[in-house]
Amino acid sequence: MLKLKSPADVAATAFALALGLLAFGQLKAAAAFTADAVVTSATVIDLRTDKRALLEGQADTFARVQFTPGGPESMKVEAELPTPIRTLGLTEETAVGQTVPIRYDPKNPTNARYGEDQGKTGAFVLLALAIGALFIPTILRRSTLARLAGGGGGG
Repeated sequence: MLKLKSPADVAATAFALALGLLAFGQLKAAAAFTADAVVTSATVIDLRTDKRALLEGQADTFARVQFTPGGPESMKVEAELPTPIRTLGLTEETAVGQTVPIRYDPKNPTNARYGEDQGKTGAFVLLALAIGALFIPTILRRSTLARLAGGGGGG
């Protein structure tokens, strides 16, 4: 249980609140994108490999796509999808030239997402982290008490 007289508990609560606010902002942005998004098809024109996380064993590959947002006479737009190609069911060997369904923001066509992706995944991760942050002080207290109860002496 949180004890708001403890500085660690206050810090954990503030951190959880900050993560919760970020998650709320992410959900609002995802809802705004979904409300205005236009569905179309795009052609994969290039791939980019990026190791986003320090602890990831394998780098992710992202598709750069090209599409025409406003009809046949419009200029073509290029955008990078934020979803790794393995999630799209594509392989590096066969991805270039494939046509994939996307949704894009008509006000900013370079903001595109694969298929029906609404961009809510990041918000759910932030919410899970916010909830987990609330348990950190309790876990640390129990860990410290267990260490103290187990004896600290050598022998």
